[in-house]
Amino acid sequence: MTRQNAEAHWLYLITKGDAEVRVSVDGNLSEKIATLHAGDFFGEMGMMTGAQRSATVIALSEVECYRIDKEAFHDILRSRPQIAEDISEVLARRRAELDAAREDLNEEAKRSRMREHQGDLLQRIRNFFAL
Repeated sequence: MTRQNAEAHWLYLITKGDAEVRVSVDGNLSEKIATLHAGDFFGEMGMMTGAQRSATVIALSEVECYRIDKEAFHDILRSRPQIAEDISEVLARRRAELDAAREDLNEEAKRSRMREHQGDLLQRIRNFFAL
């Protein structure tokens, strides 16, 4: 569905099916990070910050999803700015999970990394969307 390091343009909202999130570390085989289900989303990091895809997402079954671009999401953020903070929490958690997989972090280090990332990510989102 998406590949690690690809250019990111959309946020995907899964409405049906399951997908697996995988990350490659130093060119080695990819490691499973999470499983996504209906109601979950992915692609937010790239779409909201302009960064390349940080993971690969593979469909595990037939998947149906909506794709939202930056302009449409910007309209949503303008009407509900609190969403930027909520999403920054999800982004921080996901980034910490990626860091944990890449660096073999324990739970305490992972929580610490999540706190570090959230403030930075919220600011990047606000800057990227000029909020």
